[in-house]
Amino acid sequence: MISLLNLLVVGLLMSTFTTRFVFPMPSLEGRRFWLLGLLPLRRETIIWSKFAFALACSIIPCSALILLSDSMLRVSLAVLAVHQLTCLLLCLGLSSIAVGLGARLPNFREQSPSRIAAGFGGTLTLVLSALYILAVVLLTALPCHYYLYLTGDGARPEQQASVISWLLIWVKCGAAGSVLLTLLAVVWPLRLGLRAFRRMEF
Repeated sequence: MISLLNLLVVGLLMSTFTTRFVFPMPSLEGRRFWLLGLLPLRRETIIWSKFAFALACSIIPCSALILLSDSMLRVSLAVLAVHQLTCLLLCLGLSSIAVGLGARLPNFREQSPSRIAAGFGGTLTLVLSALYILAVVLLTALPCHYYLYLTGDGARPEQQASVISWLLIWVKCGAAGSVLLTLLAVVWPLRLGLRAFRRMEF
C-alpha cells in the first residue's frame, strides 16, 4: 500500500511540474519566435524538442525515486517492474499533455510562467493530468498489488480460488488498457499542438 501511494504521489508531483514548467514553454516562445524563424528549422521540431526535454527531465528523477522507494520497502521484483512501467507511461503521457496543450492554448500576452500556468489552459492541463494519473495507476499498479497479495501468503485458499482468475484478467486487460490510454494521451495532445503551432501567426 505504501509503495502504491508513493507511486501515486510521484505522479501527482510530476503533473504539477509539467503544468508549472512545461506548459508555459510554447507561450513564452511566441514573442521571440522570429529569432527561431531565422534558423533552418520546422515549427514541428520546436514542439518535439520540448517534448523530448520534458520527457528526459521527468523520467530520470521519477524512475530513480520510485526505484529507491521500492528498494527501501523491499517489494518484490514484479511490483518493482510494474512501478517502473507505470512511471514510463506517466512520463510519456504527462509530457505530451503539457506540451501539446501548451501549444494548442498559448497565452502570448503574459510574460510570467506562473500566471500562464494558472490560466485556463494550465488548469485544464492539470485536471487532465490528474485524471490520466488515476486511470493509469488504477489500471496498471492496483490489480498487480491485489494479485500478488492473493497469490502470496496473505490470503486464505478459498479467497484465492474465487478471486484470482478475475484479478488475472484485470492485470492483463489493465496493462493493455494503460498502454492504449498512454498512446492516446501522447498522440492526441501532440497532434492538436502541432497543428495549432503550424498555423499560428506570430
